[in-house]
Formats: sequence, C-alpha cells, structure tokens
Amino acid sequence: MGTRIELCLVSHTNVGKTTLARTLLGQDVGEVRDAAHVTQEAQSHALLATPEGDALVLWDTPGLGDSARLYRRLSRAANPIGWFLSQVWDRWTDRPFFLSQQAMRATRDHADVVLYPVNATEAPAEAGYLEPELKLLAWMERPVLVLLNQTGLAPAGSGAADDELRRWQQHLRGVEAVGGVLALDAFARCWVHEQAFFDTLGTLVPAPKQAGYERLQRAWQRRNVQCFEASMHAIAAQLVAAAGLEQGIEAAQAQPGLLARLAGTGADTRRERGQQALQRRVEQGRANTTRELLRLHGLLGRAEHPFLKRLDQGDLISRAPLDPVRAGLGGAIASGAATGLAADAATGGLTLGTGALLGALAGAVAFVAGAEGFNRARGVKEETLRLSDAALRGLLQDALLKYLAVAHFGRGRGQFEHDELPAAWVEQARLRVDGAGTELDALFAALRIGDLDADGARAQLQALAATLALELLAWLYPEADIDRVRAAMQTPVPA
Repeated sequence: MGTRIELCLVSHTNVGKTTLARTLLGQDVGEVRDAAHVTQEAQSHALLATPEGDALVLWDTPGLGDSARLYRRLSRAANPIGWFLSQVWDRWTDRPFFLSQQAMRATRDHADVVLYPVNATEAPAEAGYLEPELKLLAWMERPVLVLLNQTGLAPAGSGAADDELRRWQQHLRGVEAVGGVLALDAFARCWVHEQAFFDTLGTLVPAPKQAGYERLQRAWQRRNVQCFEASMHAIAAQLVAAAGLEQGIEAAQAQPGLLARLAGTGADTRRERGQQALQRRVEQGRANTTRELLRLHGLLGRAEHPFLKRLDQGDLISRAPLDPVRAGLGGAIASGAATGLAADAATGGLTLGTGALLGALAGAVAFVAGAEGFNRARGVKEETLRLSDAALRGLLQDALLKYLAVAHFGRGRGQFEHDELPAAWVEQARLRVDGAGTELDALFAALRIGDLDADGARAQLQALAATLALELLAWLYPEADIDRVRAAMQTPVPA
C-alpha cells in the first residue's frame, strides 16, 4: 500500500493559484481569468505517482476573500475553524465567506502541507490580506510553504529576483505556521528550480509519510532528467543533420563564346539561390527541434524561432569544382604558352589571332585534364554550399537558448510563444559555446571526413550539449544542486 500525500493551494483570490497548478501539473486544468473568485470549488489533481502506489495530490481551491473581516469574525469564536465550517453561508449574498469556507474545508480534510502563493510584485507590508490570511492558516495547524508567484519581471539570473525573495523571507521570518518561502512562478520557472521546491516540501511532510515522499521525489527527478536527456538528444540530432547538409548550386547555362565561360556569368545569382535553399533546410531542422522540445515539455506553440540570424556568406563554405575551360585557359596564360593571350586577357579584349589561339591551346589541354582529374579526386561534380563551423556553433547556441526558453515556460501563460530572452542569457550561452569551440570543430571535422559516424557524433554532441546546458542552469540557479542532476543522469533507470 503506497503513501498518499496531499497539497492544498490556498491563497487570496486572483493571485494565481490555478496558473501555478497548471505549471506544476503540466496540464491545462481549471479556468484562468484576471478576475476574483474564478475557481468555485476545490478540485484535486494527481501530481506524481510511483509504481509502489505512492501518490502526490494537488488541490486547487477557491480564493480567500474579504480576509480581514473574516479573521475579525472568527477571532471572537472559541473554536474559530470549527465554528466557521459549521456555518451555512449564502453562495450569492456572502460569496467571499462561502468560497473561503470551501478552501478551508479542503485544507482541513486533506492537506498535509499548504501551498500559499503570493503576488511577488506587491510589497509584503502593503498586502493587507497577508497577515489575516496567515493567521487563518495558522488555525488550521498545517505547515505553510509561501510561494512567490508572478516574479516574471525579475528573471532568473538577475539580482532583482534574489532581492524579491529576501524581502519576503525577511518580512515573514518568525510568522507562525510558515515553514518556508520560495520563488516559484507560474509564468517563468524551471525544473531545476522546482527541485528546490520539492526539497523544501520534503522538510514539511509529516514524518510517517517521509518514505513515500522520497520515492515520489525520485520519480519526479527521473521524469525530468529523462526529459532533459531527450532534449539534448534532439539538439544533437539537429547539429549532426546540419553538419551533413550540402546544397548544390545549379550549373551555369551554356553560353556562346569563350568570354561568357571565363566571366562565369550569373554565378552570384546562382549562389544566392543555393544559399536560400540551404537556409530553408536549416530552418526546417530548427523548427523540427523546437517542435520536439515543445512535445517533450508538454507545451503547445509555434515552432518559429527568432534567435538565429539569417545565414550570410560568412556562415557558408563553398566547395567549387574547377571549371575545365576556365582552368585550362588560366593555365595557358600562367604558363606563358600564349603571351599575346595574356596581354589581351588583361585588357579583357581577347581579340586573338589564329596563331595566338593555337599557341594557347597547347598549354590549355594539359590544364583541362588536370582540372577534371582534381575534381574526380575530390569527389566534387558541382559547386556545393555547406555550413561553416561558426554557423554550426551558432546553431548550438540557438538550440541551448531555445531549450532554456521552453524549460522556463509556465503553463499559466497558455500557448507557448517566444519572448525576447534576457541579454545575460544570450551572452552566457555564447561564452560557453565559444569555450567549447575547439572540441566542437574537431567533432564536425571528424563527422564530415568520415572518421566519426552519425551515431557516434550524436552521442558526443549530446554529452557536450548536456554539459553546456547544465553549466547554464548552474549559473541561473547557483543554489540548485546540479551535481545531483549529473549523478541522476549516470544512474540506470529501474526496470
């Protein structure tokens, strides 16, 4: 028989209980509107389960309303909670008391721990409902974990986020029943940060249920580590595919006369079309990765992503075959087999006499044969474009930023959309990818020349991407136990 542990979300109305419930559950439960008393009744949802039958259950409850009046009313009773729950409150004429009764009844009947979200954008001293509601919860004799919600204006990795947390912790220090204060936003949070939430929660769970809770927490960690590893696999697969992309450039149309062949008419236009075709293939790969990341994290949204600039010429490497006509004629000029041709070619005239042309051909024939042999040796039959190592490193930086954006997205915001990331995130990702540049370039080179097959390249790139991603998460959350995540990645999954 497993252990059942129940959490109750209880707070002032319109603070964001249901949005936080959606984020924790990874499901679009309840109704979310910017209005008071949207949630009308207490509802339970399965948050975690183990094969041993353990269950972690989350209750979303109606918001507390008119808390100061409610506290004054109850403080006159010998048994405040018993009296309050025994009363009949009219659903319409005394709506705040009626809904508060639903929340407190669910807490009394079910809660092992109370989760109390607060609006972090408010100064705690100015939140008039805060003191009476915490006194009401103290009467329930349940440990309370205060969660700072709506912290999106102070993104992770900023000093402002730490300042907010310290301000609330200081204000609530010594308050009866408050067992901890954490930042856990319904709009911008990450599973690494949720680890701190589950660690703190474990200190508040009743002792008889601790063994079951530890099994539940291990199940939570396995689920998130598997999602992380699958995300890194998707990023590695994208890079391997991108490194192998080659885009042919259409051959020049036959031109009358030798001058047109020498000039390479239309080469820039043909190259531009090839560049555009390669970019479409790269963007398709990026979109596929975004869709996979969204699927792994249980989110909906569009796959477009603005982080990577459009490919420019610096991101492309051209492998061009030597044109036999241009190579041969150039060789004839260089060999001096046709001095008259060299002089005329320098002026662009090419007004050759028969003798000069015949003299030039003697040198040209050998060079034409040489050009064709060289093309065969290189395996190049047409001019092709591929991504440079710098472009591939840019794709990795883009993918890591994309992962951070998806992993921090809370379901309270609805459908996934890309926001502009904090500049510090972009800079930290760039620094870490640049630091791994030598290793990355060696991997790409080994893959292209065949010293490393696609499976081997994916495995090595996945490990490297995971290392860089964990470094970024450790920078964002210095208080998080990233070493525990690394250890979990090395632990075999139970059969």
